[in-house]
Amino acid sequence: MSPLSKNFIRASLIYFFIAAVIGVIMVAMKSYPAQLLFTHVHLNLLGWMSMMIYGVGYHILPRFSGTPLAYPKIGTLQFYLANIGLIGMVCFRPIHPLVEIFGSLQVISTGLFVFNIWMSLIPPKPEPE
Repeated sequence: MSPLSKNFIRASLIYFFIAAVIGVIMVAMKSYPAQLLFTHVHLNLLGWMSMMIYGVGYHILPRFSGTPLAYPKIGTLQFYLANIGLIGMVCFRPIHPLVEIFGSLQVISTGLFVFNIWMSLIPPKPEPE
């Protein structure tokens, strides 16, 4: 498994654990601030689920098509943008201009993933004889 896939999966597991702990805290509190709910939801959806999909997708999808990952450096950039975007959204939710910037990083990160996988699924052109 590539370091890129491993990094996404490791990040996903960390976010999953943090979200689970926050979930238990929310149950214990019975009444909790909206920020805690926002954090719990986004760590689960963007942290746990999306990062796991990215990691598994980067590992499996190019193999299914029999081609290497088209742009490994874009995958690395996407890893950093996804993590910065998520952590920024969770930490700066009450500050609207900042949360919008970090949310935009998430969208860009997702677009990079779609582009990279899409390009990886295109079969190489056969060389002329």
